[in-house]
Amino acid sequence: MEDSPDTGPQGQPAGRAEAAEAWTAVPDKPLGENALLNALQRPRIMLVLLALWSLTAFLTQVFVNSGLFLEQHFRDGERKRDLELDGVFGGLALGWEPIALAALYLYCARDPVRYQRIFWLALIHQGALIAAGVYHWLAIGTFTFESVFIPLAVSGGLTTLVFLHLFRPRSEEERISAAVGERA
Repeated sequence: MEDSPDTGPQGQPAGRAEAAEAWTAVPDKPLGENALLNALQRPRIMLVLLALWSLTAFLTQVFVNSGLFLEQHFRDGERKRDLELDGVFGGLALGWEPIALAALYLYCARDPVRYQRIFWLALIHQGALIAAGVYHWLAIGTFTFESVFIPLAVSGGLTTLVFLHLFRPRSEEERISAAVGERA
């Protein structure tokens, strides 16, 4: 590239004012253009995430005596130990639905357009997990915050993804293909 009076070496603007005008900031992307959020909102990905979360709940029930789920506590300085269901994933230990729901989510992940209504079940499922966690933590004190934090956070995130998927604006073509898929 040749130097000219208006540009410096390699075509760069000669003065600071020109440099400021020539530089453009990377524009902020709206939430809908976020690559990670777009990937997580793909129906098949959401169903696999829901299945993995249900399988985690199942493993919590199978390995309930693990240190992640069952902790030893001392009463008021006494040497007597109490075993409490109070580990990191302790809030998942009382759900009985995980295997059936994981199987259903994986089955529907084969054709998410055809099985769109599964997302309503997922919304109810995650809402119930959140309600149960809050109830056992705040209302009756079964669990400590440590036990319900991760289950509430993951269920809240999955609820948000499913909610955004269910209530996102759709084009006319998407509505027609979804209607055709429901009739099949």
